[in-house]
Amino acid sequence: MLQASYRTPPPLRRRRLTAAQSRLAAVIGFVLVVALALVGTPRIARAADPVLLSQGKPATASSAENAGTAASAAVDGDTGTRWSSAFTDPQWLQVDLGSSQPISKVVLNWEAAYATAFKIQTSANGTSWTDVYSTTTATGGTQTLNVTGTGRYVRMYGTARATAYGYSLWEFQVWGGSGGTQPTACGNTTAGVGKPATASSTENAGTPASAAFDGDPGTRWSSAAADPQWVQVDLGSSQQVCGVSLTWEAAYATAYQIQVSDNGSTWNTVYSTTAGPGGTETHSFTATGRYVRMYGTARATQYGYSLWDFTLLTPGDATTPPGGGTGDCPWVGSTAPVATRVSQLLAQMTQAQKIQMLHGNGATQPYIGDMSAIPSLCIPAMGFHDGPSGVGDGFGGVTQLPSAVSSAATWDTALQKSYGTVAGAEFAGKGADVALGPTMNIVRDPRWGRAFETYSEDPFLAGQMATASIQGLQSQGVMAEAKHVAVYNQETNRNGPQDNAIIDQRTLQEIYLPAFQAAVSKGASASVMCAYSTVNGVYACQNANLLNNALYQQAGFGGFVTSDWGGAHSTVDSANNGMTIEMPGGYFYADFLAQALANGTVSQATLNTMVSRVLTQMFAFGLFEKHKTGDRNSVVTTPAHQATARQVAEQGSVLLKNTGVLPLSTATTHSIAVIGPDGGAGVRSVGGGSATATSSGTVSPLTALQNRMGSASAVTYNDGTDINAAVTAARNANVAVVAVGYGENEGTDLTSIDLPDTQNQLITQVAAANPNTIVVLNTGSAVTMPWLGQVKGVIEEWYAGQEVGNSLAALLFGDVNPSGKLPVTFPASLNDVPAHTTAQWPGNGNVQYSEGLKVGYRWYDAQNITPLFPFGFGLSYTTFGFSGLQVGALDGSGNATVSATVTNTGTRAGAEIAQLYVGDPASTGEPAKQLKGFQRVDLQPGASAKVTFTVTAHDLAYWNTATSKWTTAAGGYQILVGDSSRNLPLTGTLNVATAMNANTVGAATTSAASVTVANPHGMSSPAGTPARLAVTAKATGGAAPVFTATGLPAGLSIGKDGVISGTPTAKGTSTVSVTASDGQGAADTAAFVWTVT
Repeated sequence: MLQASYRTPPPLRRRRLTAAQSRLAAVIGFVLVVALALVGTPRIARAADPVLLSQGKPATASSAENAGTAASAAVDGDTGTRWSSAFTDPQWLQVDLGSSQPISKVVLNWEAAYATAFKIQTSANGTSWTDVYSTTTATGGTQTLNVTGTGRYVRMYGTARATAYGYSLWEFQVWGGSGGTQPTACGNTTAGVGKPATASSTENAGTPASAAFDGDPGTRWSSAAADPQWVQVDLGSSQQVCGVSLTWEAAYATAYQIQVSDNGSTWNTVYSTTAGPGGTETHSFTATGRYVRMYGTARATQYGYSLWDFTLLTPGDATTPPGGGTGDCPWVGSTAPVATRVSQLLAQMTQAQKIQMLHGNGATQPYIGDMSAIPSLCIPAMGFHDGPSGVGDGFGGVTQLPSAVSSAATWDTALQKSYGTVAGAEFAGKGADVALGPTMNIVRDPRWGRAFETYSEDPFLAGQMATASIQGLQSQGVMAEAKHVAVYNQETNRNGPQDNAIIDQRTLQEIYLPAFQAAVSKGASASVMCAYSTVNGVYACQNANLLNNALYQQAGFGGFVTSDWGGAHSTVDSANNGMTIEMPGGYFYADFLAQALANGTVSQATLNTMVSRVLTQMFAFGLFEKHKTGDRNSVVTTPAHQATARQVAEQGSVLLKNTGVLPLSTATTHSIAVIGPDGGAGVRSVGGGSATATSSGTVSPLTALQNRMGSASAVTYNDGTDINAAVTAARNANVAVVAVGYGENEGTDLTSIDLPDTQNQLITQVAAANPNTIVVLNTGSAVTMPWLGQVKGVIEEWYAGQEVGNSLAALLFGDVNPSGKLPVTFPASLNDVPAHTTAQWPGNGNVQYSEGLKVGYRWYDAQNITPLFPFGFGLSYTTFGFSGLQVGALDGSGNATVSATVTNTGTRAGAEIAQLYVGDPASTGEPAKQLKGFQRVDLQPGASAKVTFTVTAHDLAYWNTATSKWTTAAGGYQILVGDSSRNLPLTGTLNVATAMNANTVGAATTSAASVTVANPHGMSSPAGTPARLAVTAKATGGAAPVFTATGLPAGLSIGKDGVISGTPTAKGTSTVSVTASDGQGAADTAAFVWTVT
């Protein structure tokens, strides 16, 4: 978007109403708009069966080329005769219908001499004319124009010819008549509300284009103080528009046009004035287009153009339900609980319609996965699209975000939520409803081809980062689809029986399921994707243990499960065991599902449950009420999004070694040799496969370092293919930056964790030539470093997205202090990895998960192996100390508070990640220690800060295979705090006096009683309309539970009785967490989405 560059005049010189007066005027204007919509706007006839009105009727024209081209020839029904005018502008042709008639269509059959600019006009008396259509870009041929108007006289009024000749029409047909249904009011005021808006400029960040279309009369768009200026809205599809109402602020337009367009490039003027009075102006016309804009050419003041509201009027009563709903669809626009609306809709659905809701339509356009609409029930279509690293599948105009492993290395859930918010905004801007991500499978082995696409080897870190990303993404009104459930950890033999993971239940529950359970129980993910994997002989997408048990029963999931593309393998087992939607088509879930219902192998109750899960999330996200807010061709990247991408890349890069070479300084560093395949334009900024996103402008390390040095000549580049030339370049520079890496791709695993080709040799020889050699790694996971002792610095930058170069330059020069921590262990050798036998990787007909719980750092601890770099490790340009560990006792709710002090003991400002690990009693058989908390803290030199963690009873629990429950054993638990899994200077003990058990995720408490919240799994309601939702809970201890909530939409609050009420004031999607506590130690929390439409 263009930014206006001008100085805002001093406020005291700008004559404006006071804030209160302005807002009062705006509110009055808005009320007038609604009132006009109800009683004062024209009514548009809808002719059910239009008839040809013009044929044989009297016709006249401004001129005729000759006696053989009279006006009557255009209305005689003979396509071999024509009217042709004189060779000047303007010219007109009109027909007298004999009486006033409603007009619905005009057909123009042009001869070669056609009009490029003309209007269709109606008149009651042949003197005063009303425009019902206007264009300046006509292309001739036969034009069929759908218009709306009333009059006795209808004419074509041409103002610009396409040729040197006159205007020439074979036929001029006017269609309409009074035999149709009763007129329809031009009273629907919701068509433009909340739709994507853009403008030629904005006065400042507080006056965006969207403010004119948000339905809020107290916010406004304001432009730069220059002419011309425009503001426009994208309706998402071509629609009939019958008027506009403009509520001007004091800075209004005296001359402007209202224009419509089908493509956003070619505009037709449907209203024009040079004497605009300001205030609230309502204009009636008839037009069709996807884009509508106000194009201002003269301002009434010295300031810009300023609109409180730009309201589009479309055919329909003011009471028409939003989203195309009617009285036949009472579930649309309702404030009833989602469960009620789902029941209403299900009762009206046929079996065929229900089945249609459970599979894609096989198309890959407009999105990679598409579900068809059911218009008769007001059910909208749904689009599913790839992109854990941003909007994928080749869509342009998007931000290529850093890979998930890069964002995980930030160990910053607030930044991860921002990452998700950016992705969600861009998915919404592209019109997608479901984002296929995030990926949160465990990195069991660094050779996995999709390790870059996921977060970590640790389930706690993966769950925390995934939850934050989901909440950010879904805040933009886009459903997340957490993937891939479960035990999907290699590409070799995927989606086939040879990828059969043999895994015990305890390992499954403690390592491979927790991240997904956190995503649905805390992140309220709308959907989950089942994997290509086979687990203990059962395909994941028909595996009841993974779906019905782990998700729906244990984690309380309320959303739907979609198959990975082609990942479904059955009808009956998939439906009965938890898979909801088959993608991309309906091989198993179309005719075969109908047959299964007919023979009773799938019950009607199961069918209704499946459909309910889909409809619940569609209602929760407001899909029935919201019009599409974007288009796949929209440019959705913004400078703010790119800034977030850069921040993630900076914070996610991990400084692995620094022996005094970093940070660089332009005062002492006069030349840099950038060497290696990842230093130039070929830098690997993203991995391959469905996680690939198209960059809107990658900045390479070479370009970024040249920019940072302020001289292109100070930074040279050699791609490293000629090692001798690279060595020469290194020898001639103060510093050598060797940028290397390997490519990871979906569908293919690595066979080694060594750098490919001759990259190790390149580093070794460059380091011998230049003592100030820094290695920058662009990899998706761990890599060996046989040259580590020969270089002075190592930075792991992962696949850092399109800001890869800028982030590296900032880190190398100390503009940003490194703070990233490894989310995976870097082994010294492939022989050290947990899955080090062929039976374990890639398997020999089965894949043995015989390492059990000992995944990642748990393995290296158990085997007493020293890794190259441990999990959680990362250096800084400053130093930190830990002190003052305090470990509180478990309270009645099963929570203990742990705190410690972190001090910046160095000379530079920086950030540390305090990490908390728990060591269970030896009797439990748990790993030596496991991550259970982390917190980022930013500190100035010499400053200290207290970090606080909550350790829950579930954090201490293990999966008890004898009881199939979570058990927190009695005994002493070691609490360890530090900066990596191998540097934990603070230790303490948390004692548990009595063992605890729980059936569900996170429910273990010290109380004998229990509380269970009934999760509504979603809610939506219109902005400005009172809403009410009663959340209930079951308590076994006798005391009535007391409710609290976080994340409620503005305007809503919860009572102690669990009733959420109020009037939501702002549109958007929120993740709401409701907690019920009995006051005696038992409590439960339910998370769900609430969308205000």
